[in-house]
Amino acid sequence: MPNDESATPGLGRLGTNTWLKRTVLLLACLGLVTGAAYVARRTLLINVARVFLSHQSGLVAQERADAVAIIFPTPSRAWIAPMKNQMNDIWNPIKANGVNYYMFAKPETWISDYSERSNPTSPYYQAWIGGYVIKARDGSLPNDLESLAWQVTALDQRSWLSAMGDPSPTADSSPATRVGVISIDGHSLTLWRGTMHSHSDLSAHPSGPLATLIGMPPKSLWPSGVDSFHDVSLNGYFACWVDSQRKVSVVVYAVAADYHTQDQVHLNSAKIDDELLELMKTAKLEVVH
Repeated sequence: MPNDESATPGLGRLGTNTWLKRTVLLLACLGLVTGAAYVARRTLLINVARVFLSHQSGLVAQERADAVAIIFPTPSRAWIAPMKNQMNDIWNPIKANGVNYYMFAKPETWISDYSERSNPTSPYYQAWIGGYVIKARDGSLPNDLESLAWQVTALDQRSWLSAMGDPSPTADSSPATRVGVISIDGHSLTLWRGTMHSHSDLSAHPSGPLATLIGMPPKSLWPSGVDSFHDVSLNGYFACWVDSQRKVSVVVYAVAADYHTQDQVHLNSAKIDDELLELMKTAKLEVVH
């Protein structure tokens, strides 16, 4: 029979082999998780950014000052969960504060490296859905709410394009027209439709945090005739109302982009109009304490 000294090394090797197997298995699992995180990095980045932005002190303070926030409880599978952005600096020219709550199309699959909002071949290209809560700094309420809706939207679009690297941001609106009635959060509201002549934020050389967040397809995947920051017509809808108790204005909006190339007209608004309107109807005000 083997003595204790000869038995001990065998037990040691057994223990070592067990821990080696466990370590290899753990490393393999970590490798799989890391690999999955890498291929899904665009979706993960958007989700992390949402959490970070929602907890910024300035935004939290503004929501408390507004006393309400806009939520979209049931976005469709094609869209990201709503994000938030404090608008005080952007709306400084009109002396207003507030928050923008917005959604854009998510990456087509969990391994896609760019949002469908950046895909020139997608009907969701350059499309938005969202809502503004607007609070005038002097506590007043607007005499012309429809005009205010265009003002805040134009300032927002120019600021976004500038942050995305557009050398000449453009956001020129034609007069909006009444096209019906829409029900949002218990309000029966006039539905307005208008067109903003602007630029795409598509870039062959993306840089900065916004471009990194959304992602861009390589230029090899762009349709023939599409250039960085090319002209687009943002055709969309908005509805608005005043909350006199809280002294805020509320605008709910949705837009899709139409654009031309040398050999094709891309009319995305006709493809997703119904979807945009249905999502607008899901917007709700949530009390903020």
